[in-house]
Amino acid sequence: MKTFLTIALSIFLSLSSVTFAQTDLGEEYTSKTEKILYLVATPDNYQKEGTTVYPVLLFLHGGDRSNTKHHPRKYAKRAGIDFPFITIAPHCTAGCNWANINFDKLLEEVATNYKLDKDRIYVTGYSMGGYGTWSAITNFSKLFAAAAPICGGGNEKSVCKAKGVAIKAFHGDKDRVIPHSASVKLVNALKKCKANAELVTIEGGNHGIWPKLFQDPKFYDWFLKQKR
Repeated sequence: MKTFLTIALSIFLSLSSVTFAQTDLGEEYTSKTEKILYLVATPDNYQKEGTTVYPVLLFLHGGDRSNTKHHPRKYAKRAGIDFPFITIAPHCTAGCNWANINFDKLLEEVATNYKLDKDRIYVTGYSMGGYGTWSAITNFSKLFAAAAPICGGGNEKSVCKAKGVAIKAFHGDKDRVIPHSASVKLVNALKKCKANAELVTIEGGNHGIWPKLFQDPKFYDWFLKQKR
């Protein structure tokens, strides 16, 4: 009997290292291909049965290396905003770089367990995650319908690969961590290749502008108007 309990406990612990509930921020998984942890949270009206699919928001955290601290779902709920997205929040720990993540493969994994609307996949991220957002839409432009990089930057020479993605970038003009000019250069480059790109400059805004954005219903409404 003791041996059976020991084996059962071992199985439980091994399974719990793969996926476990974490409050209302969803279930945590380990990616088989990308070898990183990620959280998946579903909207309140999510139904496992039936044919309904749901818009997806991929959230890329910043250099604080936390996929929960500034999770958009937390801010939206605090502001009383209806949050209709399946939210995917990867955890890029020390030594990880968003530019090295294959988001195609990551979302393929998520799609095996969740009902994703593949025509409404969106991405946002702040600071390091802002860089990650620019990188994601450049490297996987056919995956995303829209992107909202916040206080990020990227490669203006290759950014036109993302011209098929609707882009609304946000940056404070007083940012002392990543200069406002980093977003200006990317959006200007996109406009030259006739992309649907816009830069929203937060006047007087320093680096940490995302909490206010994540509590603004217009931030999410814009996403929901975009479709691939």
